[in-house]
Amino acid sequence: MFPYVKDFATMTKSLSRCAEHLRHAVRHLANSSSTPQAKLTNMYKDTLFGSTSEGDFPDGYLRSSYLAIKALVIKADEPQAAVNIAGMSDEQALEVIGRICVLSEAVAYELGRQSNSL
Repeated sequence: MFPYVKDFATMTKSLSRCAEHLRHAVRHLANSSSTPQAKLTNMYKDTLFGSTSEGDFPDGYLRSSYLAIKALVIKADEPQAAVNIAGMSDEQALEVIGRICVLSEAVAYELGRQSNSL
């Protein structure tokens, strides 16, 4: 078997897992009627979004988008997401929510693109 086929299959599996986690996170955010900070805190606590890692994304836009979201939620001086989210303004929290939604759409698009190239 060609090595790139195995790498492609592994990346597709990781990306599929990310897509599932992101869909669940977006659904959780959409179904919540609380403040933007409470939505984010509960989403982070109640979904598998926090278990996603940068290695689950291919190099490029998807990985950099994920890392940008993570940098907004997890800070070097305060690694507790709930503390950082609680300190956000409504606008900052809404920006993070928007980025999560965009990333979810981009991952779904990439998976569709990959499945069409097989």
